[in-house]
Amino acid sequence: MNLELYRDESPPHREVLDSGTVLVTVPLPSAHSIALGVWLRHGTQDEPAGLGGMAHFLEHMVFKGSENHDAYGIARTFDSLGASVDAFTTKDHIAFTLKVLPEYFTDACKTLADMLLRPSFESAMIELEQNVVCEEILEARDTPEDLLHDAFASQVYKEHPRSRPILGSAETVRSLDSDTLFHHHNIMFSGPNIVISISGCITSELIQVVRDQFGLQGNGFQSVAAEKTDAPFTAADEVTADATIVGNRLEIVSQIQQCYFEIGNKAVSFMHSDRVPLIMLSSILGGGMSSRLFQAIREREGLAYTIYNYSDMGRDIGLTSCAGSCSPKRLLRVEEIIRHEYASVLNDSVLKQELADNKAQIKSQLVFSLEGISNQMLRAAKDEIYYGRFQSISELVEMVDAVTEDDIVRCARKYFNPDDLLVATHGPSS
Repeated sequence: MNLELYRDESPPHREVLDSGTVLVTVPLPSAHSIALGVWLRHGTQDEPAGLGGMAHFLEHMVFKGSENHDAYGIARTFDSLGASVDAFTTKDHIAFTLKVLPEYFTDACKTLADMLLRPSFESAMIELEQNVVCEEILEARDTPEDLLHDAFASQVYKEHPRSRPILGSAETVRSLDSDTLFHHHNIMFSGPNIVISISGCITSELIQVVRDQFGLQGNGFQSVAAEKTDAPFTAADEVTADATIVGNRLEIVSQIQQCYFEIGNKAVSFMHSDRVPLIMLSSILGGGMSSRLFQAIREREGLAYTIYNYSDMGRDIGLTSCAGSCSPKRLLRVEEIIRHEYASVLNDSVLKQELADNKAQIKSQLVFSLEGISNQMLRAAKDEIYYGRFQSISELVEMVDAVTEDDIVRCARKYFNPDDLLVATHGPSS
């Protein structure tokens, strides 16, 4: 790969506004639109233990009315501007994203700032949205993969706050009132907790709009110290309530057609030195179509349609897993193959060509991530939140190229030892 093409890559412009909010901008003169993201350095793992799901509920509630717009007015304004608006909550952060044409950016940005910084939290709207989120929780509980993953993560992470499901529980969601929401909104939406990322066809005038809307101290919020409580992890208990846990095996019995599975282990944070070799090992095992598990389970024996490996890395801990689904009668054979492929890396390492092919795949994905204004906005924000600095493609490629066969084997022994794996299943009784 010709790194010279990327060595001159310019980092985003970074500035700290008077409010403490960090603003990163990525000008793309050839673009025809703008992507704006407002990110909070606060996810569900930062919630007080007795209020699991509160961060996700706040993500919903800021759309339900502000000082200057009711819920319909917010929705109609964005639609009238042709803006594409989205929001999501993770265990590490909350994000609100906006994509819009330059001529509509000012009005869209003002509406977004109004709803984020000055929500109304009216009691009637809280009750309505509690109904909506409780339906979302039930939907997740009825989705086999979602219920299994939440139970698997709960068992892997144990008492760590990442064990809690993002949606929380109906009990905690129903307990939220206006005073509670305002209090935690002040904590989470305070200036230093906000990162704003913009990419696309941006001008100095449009950047000033963002400064004006988000840059003033006391602009609709005040900083309040976060609180921790000793309340139980209610939501984490709920997702394992119907599970049988014996040793390193977790089983949820449901009368569904397939058996869903996760087989994995506790792993590393995104700051850990094993981050890159672990991502590569996960890809070698179950990433692309030529990966070991895809070939062995799907292509050679036809045991499953869905089979893949993934790594979930948080700010101080993570997990790695092989996930998929198959007919119940094939589960034992699938597990046998997974354990065999894991052991083969421990005992026999990886082929030089296999490692080279995987490096090419990872590096290509890094370059693909440069394409599109939304990707550039996401990249700039995540670099700031996760690493506190810009990571160039050339730097990342050098990290990939530096991974050796010994690094892969070391990570396999540490995170994929067949004797240490948690096996979680959800399906008909075996």
